[in-house]
Amino acid sequence: MDNGTQVIQRVFTLVRAISIRSHSGWRLSELASYCGLNHSTTHRLLAGLVREGMVMQDPDTRRYRLGRLAFELGLAVRKEFDWETLCTPILEQVAEITGDTAFFNLRSGHESICIARCEGAYPLKALTVEVGARRPLCVSAGGAAMLAHMDEAEVERAMRASAPYLERFGPERMIAIQRLLRESRALGYGYNSELIIPSVCAIGIAICNQAGEPIAAISVATVKSRLSGARRQEVLDILRRETRLGDAIEVR
Repeated sequence: MDNGTQVIQRVFTLVRAISIRSHSGWRLSELASYCGLNHSTTHRLLAGLVREGMVMQDPDTRRYRLGRLAFELGLAVRKEFDWETLCTPILEQVAEITGDTAFFNLRSGHESICIARCEGAYPLKALTVEVGARRPLCVSAGGAAMLAHMDEAEVERAMRASAPYLERFGPERMIAIQRLLRESRALGYGYNSELIIPSVCAIGIAICNQAGEPIAAISVATVKSRLSGARRQEVLDILRRETRLGDAIEVR
C-alpha cells in the first residue's frame, strides 16, 4: 500500500469512528487507541479534517465530533440514497400494530447505521438507538439478523473489525454476544435479550438483495415482558411481512 492510499484509509477510519460517538465525541487519546494509530498521526490527520470542516473540536471539552461538511455532503446525495422515504411508512405500520419502537438499520460493511425510527403507542419506550447512530453488527438484533445470513468467514471478519468497539465489554457481555450470534443463526432472525440495556429486548429480521446478501434490517425493541412467549412470534410474523421492503431498495 502506497503512502497516499494509507493516508486516505486512515482518514476514513477516523471519520467512521467519530461517527460512532456523534454526540459525545472523542478525546484524542481515545480515538487514537480505538483506531490503532499513534498519537501524533491521529493529531495531524484530525487537524486537517478540522480545517476542512469534516470534523469539529469542541472548544470546551476538546472532544472531536463530525463537522458541518459531513452534513453538507450528506445533503448532496440524499435523493440518491433516500432509504428513509422508503422505510418510514413500513416502520410506522410496524410501530402502530405492535405499539412498540421500530427501527430500520442499513448495513455499512461490518457495521449498521440507524436510518429511521418510529415509536408506538405503548407508554414505556425502548429508544435504544438514535437515528444516525453507527454500531457493529454484532451488538443489535437487526445486526445479528444480518450476520445470520453471512458465511462463517464473513462473520469472523466482522468480529475482528469490531474488536476495538467490543473492548469496552467484559467477559460476560462477550459471552452474551457470542450466544446472540449462535442463536440468531439457528433461528434465522436476531433476538437480543437485555444485551445492552437491562429489561429491554429486541427482535430483528434481515432484508436481503436478489443475491441473498443482507443489506438492511427491520427490528422492534421493547421491554422484555412484551417479547416473551407467543407475542415474540406475533411480532416476528409482522416483521417478516414487511421484509418485502427489500425489493424496493436499490443498493449502489
